[in-house]
Amino acid sequence: MPTFLSATNLADLTGTSLATAQKWGESGVYPYHRNENGKEGFYMEELTDVEPVRMMLDTNWDEEFHVAPLRDYTSVELFAGAGGLALGMHMAGFRHVLLNEMDAMACQTLRRNHPEWNVLEGDIHQVDFTPLRGKVDFLSGGFPCQAFSYAGKKGGLNDTRGTLFFELARAVKEIQPKVFMGENVKGLLSHEDGRTLDVIRNAIAELGYTLVEPRVLKAIMYQVPQKRERLILVAIRNDIYEQGFRFKWPDPYRRVMTLRDAFFSGELFDKDVPESEGQLYPAKKARVMAMVPEGGDWRDLPVEEQKEYMGGSFYLGGGKTGMARRLSMDEPSLTLTCAPAQKQTERCHPTETRPLTVREYARIQTFPDYWKFEGNMADQYKQIGNAVPVNLAFAIGRSLIRLFNEIDAQHPEESQFEEADKAGREMLPPQLFELDMFDMHEQYPMNVSIVNNPFAHKKNIDNNDLDDSKNVLVSLVPDKYIEPYTHQRAKAYFTGKKFPSTVKLNKLYYFMPYTKGKGIRDLYQIEVARVGTKHEFVETADENDFRIVFEIKFVKQLFEDYKPIKLMIWRTFTDTNLRAILAM
Repeated sequence: MPTFLSATNLADLTGTSLATAQKWGESGVYPYHRNENGKEGFYMEELTDVEPVRMMLDTNWDEEFHVAPLRDYTSVELFAGAGGLALGMHMAGFRHVLLNEMDAMACQTLRRNHPEWNVLEGDIHQVDFTPLRGKVDFLSGGFPCQAFSYAGKKGGLNDTRGTLFFELARAVKEIQPKVFMGENVKGLLSHEDGRTLDVIRNAIAELGYTLVEPRVLKAIMYQVPQKRERLILVAIRNDIYEQGFRFKWPDPYRRVMTLRDAFFSGELFDKDVPESEGQLYPAKKARVMAMVPEGGDWRDLPVEEQKEYMGGSFYLGGGKTGMARRLSMDEPSLTLTCAPAQKQTERCHPTETRPLTVREYARIQTFPDYWKFEGNMADQYKQIGNAVPVNLAFAIGRSLIRLFNEIDAQHPEESQFEEADKAGREMLPPQLFELDMFDMHEQYPMNVSIVNNPFAHKKNIDNNDLDDSKNVLVSLVPDKYIEPYTHQRAKAYFTGKKFPSTVKLNKLYYFMPYTKGKGIRDLYQIEVARVGTKHEFVETADENDFRIVFEIKFVKQLFEDYKPIKLMIWRTFTDTNLRAILAM
């Protein structure tokens, strides 16, 4: 069955106007069709001489989707926001050792969704990155584009002082990653008649990196139901570039995703969009918006209503198509802003007279439903609106992983993740956060293994072949539950209500029970980590008393007698590795 492409989407893919795309169809340049919904457009298979469409038809998306890292590639994320870019890179296979962000609510969002990430909250100007020098493979960040000064007229690093690009450049200089990436709005290409980008190019060269020719990526080509464009800058350290390693841009997805894909179960999400809070229109505005048809705007209102709603703007000319704009279910969304009901950039639901909800906003940015946003409703809209679409970041991340795999295949290195992670943690202020068990239950339903955990399997282990590089969770077991552990026949451990966010759940492999007044002795393997309830183990407990449950299997008695150790977190937990335990 041919793939339908609306005239609007063809215009967006080619960078032309809607009128031009419609003219192509009406004049017979390309065959024009009417789909089952009565909408006029094209079949992609008949547009093979249109480059963006040909790229989508000849794509290697499926092959690229399965690119996986040969080892742990460490990364630092600057200006992390609510995590759109960071999550996409994480999904591709990067291991973040540090994320820096100034906005307190965005930092809380990052910590809530990935408690194991090192989130350094605060002004980037105050961050010393030198402890990470030589320990990090990749650095990225969406630096805000401020006005640059050209007083020096040299176009080098010094001319970026006072901008946040300079802080990204400073981090690159102090860390010396193999590759770094910056992302920004499309307008940076033409900012100050291109002089801003020239300064950035020269600054990158001064740092000792080769800039890949910058490219504007259209999110609609990368499985994102949104007409958003981002300028991507990728730079490779000169010593690596000179060996012939090159970055290949990601192939696009095979079709354009729409709001129907975003809101309903199908190819993009496995269930309909969940209900959530959202802004509401005042009665006067709701009355006006109710008159706007799906895909329409202020021009579809009666003339007198246009004049009243538009005010002085009615007489100024120009399209102003963002005003009183209702989205279309069978088109991608317009670029999301920091609020869904601003008069100049209206984002009304296609079939209901209301602004988009928080979760609808998140889906359009391809955040998974489990990704929760902290703060009030305005904070959440702002965080989502400012984010890089997750699927776009994921596609770029896979291309970067492919580049790192090529580098590593020729120059294999042992993972420096633990060393870099330690250095990143040493840069953090001494703060500790608890996991919210209700959030964990919402993210991971009962009896579903916590995702991305390498220890969630049923593999048998040879008692004489222990992997001392694996992480161990040492946990205090209260006296009333100690009996099965004493006899080395415990099958599960359930946490207390309070569990520290600093424990790296996705790194745990072994478990050791701590007996009060004695210490540790026995080693268990963690087979599954999941959300459960205390009621599973104590009949009188509340069925909604959620805990993290580790299903465990006895491996061996590690010490002849109990070894006393100091429990590091709340005198209840220690997260370490087996090497450290064996060295006691």
